[in-house]
Amino acid sequence: IYVVDSADEGNLDISKIQLQQLLTSQSLEGIPLLVLGNKNDLENAYNEEKLCKSLDLESIMLKEYELDGL
Repeated sequence: IYVVDSADEGNLDISKIQLQQLLTSQSLEGIPLLVLGNKNDLENAYNEEKLCKSLDLESIMLKEYELDGL
């Protein structure tokens, strides 16, 4: 589970880099990933779509599908 503060726009770039670094770890290879946007009830929080784009989650999903042969 990777928890990110969806209302903290200033640290989303850092969170993206940290997530990408974690995913390169061999010890986490093949482990399912759940990204949880915390504080999404706040007015300035990123919605699901914007958070996915900010963290570049689509590229992570595409890599996983390529590994699975889908």
